[in-house]
Amino acid sequence: MVFLSTLRAFSFRRPSTQIFSRCQQTTRACYSTQSSFKSALDKKSIQFTSKQLKQMLDQKDVVFYQAPAGVNKTFMWLYISAGVQLMFWGNLASLAYVAYTTTEGEGENAVVELAPKGKRIAIAGSLVTVGIAVATLMCLYPWRYVDKLILLKGAQKVKLVTHARLIKSHQFKEYPIDQLYCKQKVFTGVGKNGTDVIGTKANSTHIFLGAKGEKMAYMLDRKGTFTDSKLFDGLWFNLHGK
Repeated sequence: MVFLSTLRAFSFRRPSTQIFSRCQQTTRACYSTQSSFKSALDKKSIQFTSKQLKQMLDQKDVVFYQAPAGVNKTFMWLYISAGVQLMFWGNLASLAYVAYTTTEGEGENAVVELAPKGKRIAIAGSLVTVGIAVATLMCLYPWRYVDKLILLKGAQKVKLVTHARLIKSHQFKEYPIDQLYCKQKVFTGVGKNGTDVIGTKANSTHIFLGAKGEKMAYMLDRKGTFTDSKLFDGLWFNLHGK
């Protein structure tokens, strides 16, 4: 009797189990079809964009990335602050050279006199060095911050335009396209342009674009305008930087 009841229970449960497993298989198939369809659409859109971009590059340069509006004013104040730092430390150095004194003797017989010239020069030089170091560190950020990334006509080279307004050799840089690499993906699928980091694994609001053979990377702001963030990843995303 126990065997019969168990067999009956199994016979009643089996169809429902089969139906459930079939539903699961159908659902998975639908999801896989949707994801494959989506990836296929992405590939087609990238191919279309790249084809369109290639046609444009046969005729002219194309701005592929533009920094967000308002950064010019920020960097202007940063340069002004760097200049103020130079003036501050320069004045301290001048004061040290002119008026740095030492005390000879003790008590009432102590004599205050101008420090030896070598000592004054050493102190003034160290203060100037500190001022230059502080100002340089403040200027490094705009020097490596990309204002525009331009794909040059012919699609062989890229021009990076930074905010190094005072030094033209740092403001404009040209590289072969295959010499640049990026260890982070621009496209996150979040936000209006699909490049926001909120709610994603990305941990920085900046993209660091490296050049082979250089130690310091360039910075691109995710809030900037990318012509096509997926195409950007296709061109330069390289997790190993090779």
